[in-house]
Amino acid sequence: MPKIRLLAPWTNDKGEPQAVGAEVDVSEEQAQDLSNRGMASYIEDEEAAAKAAAEGGSYTARATREGTAPLGGAGQQESQPQQPRPPQQEPPKKK
Repeated sequence: MPKIRLLAPWTNDKGEPQAVGAEVDVSEEQAQDLSNRGMASYIEDEEAAAKAAAEGGSYTARATREGTAPLGGAGQQESQPQQPRPPQQEPPKKK
């Protein structure tokens, strides 16, 4: 039986409500169903991600080459200078 962490409120087969953040043991089918619906995460996956981060790796790490700007930082895109707007014409006055 896999152990999961609930990401949304859920009621088990016995009718007992389970709170967000609760760690519960469920059947493989229930775990897969809840995970597919975004309602739960596997504790095993969370522990593997924490271990990888502690060892210096990260699932969100990005590599850059020497001489290139880091992603998301200042200077990511230089804006084009704005062209001056032409003066607006006044509508003709009624006589």
